[in-house]
Amino acid sequence: VCFLSRTSAKKKGGNTWRDLGKSEIKKKLDLQRNTNRAKNVILFLGDGMGVSTVTAARIFKGQSERNFSGEESELFWEQFPYVSLSKTYGLDAQTSDSANSATAYLCGVKANFGTVGVDSTVKAKQCHNNNAAYVESIMKWAQDAGMWTGIVTTARVTDASPAAAYAHSGYRRWQQYVPENCSAQDIAQQLIYQLPGSEMRVIMGGGRKVFLSKEECDEEGKSGARSDKENLIRKWQELKENSSAVYVWNRTGLLEVNTSSTEYLLGLFDNDHMPYWINRSDPDTTKPNLTEMVRVAVEILSQNRKGFVLLAEGGRIDHAHHANRAKLAMQETMEFEEAVNRTTSTLPDNETLIVVTADHSHTMSIAGHPPRGTNIFGFAGNTTSKTPVQYTVISYGVGPQGARTLTNMTEEETSDINFVQQAAFPLWSAPHGGEDVAVYARGPWAHLFGGVNDQTYIPYVLAYAACIGQ
Repeated sequence: VCFLSRTSAKKKGGNTWRDLGKSEIKKKLDLQRNTNRAKNVILFLGDGMGVSTVTAARIFKGQSERNFSGEESELFWEQFPYVSLSKTYGLDAQTSDSANSATAYLCGVKANFGTVGVDSTVKAKQCHNNNAAYVESIMKWAQDAGMWTGIVTTARVTDASPAAAYAHSGYRRWQQYVPENCSAQDIAQQLIYQLPGSEMRVIMGGGRKVFLSKEECDEEGKSGARSDKENLIRKWQELKENSSAVYVWNRTGLLEVNTSSTEYLLGLFDNDHMPYWINRSDPDTTKPNLTEMVRVAVEILSQNRKGFVLLAEGGRIDHAHHANRAKLAMQETMEFEEAVNRTTSTLPDNETLIVVTADHSHTMSIAGHPPRGTNIFGFAGNTTSKTPVQYTVISYGVGPQGARTLTNMTEEETSDINFVQQAAFPLWSAPHGGEDVAVYARGPWAHLFGGVNDQTYIPYVLAYAACIGQ
């Protein structure tokens, strides 16, 4: 599919591009560094949202609006004045997973693959209960300074990315159990019983099963996953009985929350990860979207005069990429963008630092030399083999169905939400990409994001801007 407006875009004269360049220079020259204290800090984390994902999402957005060929469009955070790159390697891995990368951007420490909130002395799947190996996150620094904290995600609230905000574990999968003879608490227990998890003012996402016994069912009739017979949702309610604490499990309950009086909110909206946006975009859905969750979180956290720190994750961008389902990943990115847009517009720019980044990339690429305005999910051209076959604009280096031939396939089929992109090499689940990821920032001290930095740099800038931590 090509879009007619691309013709005029291609024919823009030299004056147009010169004027655009002059306009961009003026914006840079007019920038004023904001050196106020960041009363509020929001870290928006697009899980798996590498630079190629941002580019493809930008084109997808423009083409979805039917006004552009797509390439000249922009995502909301691309308007932020400060941009840098983050090096995402792990302590023992060239390409990180979401656990050790989260330890980097939340705790400021490089960690081993698969570990959460611990230092280099802890290897993956190593049981430990040694406080000396624990590393504190920016959430703990914020709480020590009297700020309120919260986590919002479309994945499980105990998944790797949010877990690094409050937990210390030798393995990211130990969410509802630990190995036999291991004395450490699992990740869900740490969220309920230990600081900083127990003082999180807002916890929202999926994952009810890791809080419930296998012998219990949740509000939607699905079984829990715990073997110790604990009901951690009930325990959270008991621990907060002297506070204005609310537990909700569906969209209706969330939208009814009195955000001016609620001091603690636990929202678990699915037994596992929350459904993909396409499966909860119906007006009658029982699942809230990311924008709604973040809005409620910000309203509750804004009660605190000392400010807040919030982690908001679009967790399922990554899951779609693992399945090589590019369009699904782009739709998740669009939901993420809306949350960033709506949230940014409601908070004062002079006292709120907003940072948008990713934990790691994926092996998705945008290939070939298709004409301007070509459907981002369409075909790029033909191979040069003896029997030429078409290949799509988007493909993956590694993934579930490998380099299969798209025999007699139409663009309508390759643009379907369930279409699995081609990959050079077959693997049951697509791995992450090891290239740098972008960091976009606006607000107080956002100008400290520039150049190429280690991922561990991020929490120290957030802390410096908010005047917290060491």
